Amino acid sequence: MLSGCNTSYPSLEEAVQSQWKTPIKVINHDENNQLVYYLDQTQHILGVYEFENGKYKYNNEQSVGMTFESESGLPFLVSANHFEGIGNIIHGAITTDEHEIERFEIHYKNGEIQEISAKNNTFITEFPSFLTIDVEVFFSEIENAVGYDQNGEIVDKWNRNAELKN
Repeated sequence: MLSGCNTSYPSLEEAVQSQWKTPIKVINHDENNQLVYYLDQTQHILGVYEFENGKYKYNNEQSVGMTFESESGLPFLVSANHFEGIGNIIHGAITTDEHEIERFEIHYKNGEIQEISAKNNTFITEFPSFLTIDVEVFFSEIENAVGYDQNGEIVDKWNRNAELKN
């Protein structure tokens, strides 16, 4: 292994930034699964990092990025991806400067509801234990996703059927 190719950094932000020429902004991370959610201008990116001996390493090998918009309501992203060594992960965001998202809920066809705490209007979570499917068929199992503010008010709702029309 070439150790010179993957330098360690004192902060996660510096490690991720080392892979980009444009400025990035880390907005969420999952310490248990070592996943980082960050913005590169308008692109939302989820990637895998390493943390060893108090230092961070990052490369873009397992990163997924996307931009998203909305014709009605706020731009709302729901995505599912498989990461080697980690498993199936659901992540998403609502793009808004007017609202602070407190939590997200994913409503499944089987009646189950998965509640996820938000950070900077984003979420990262593992597949719930009852979901034993591949990421490719994830969207066939969910009805919708909802973002709530701190007062429990619905900020916006993502609907699977609306996605299928696009």
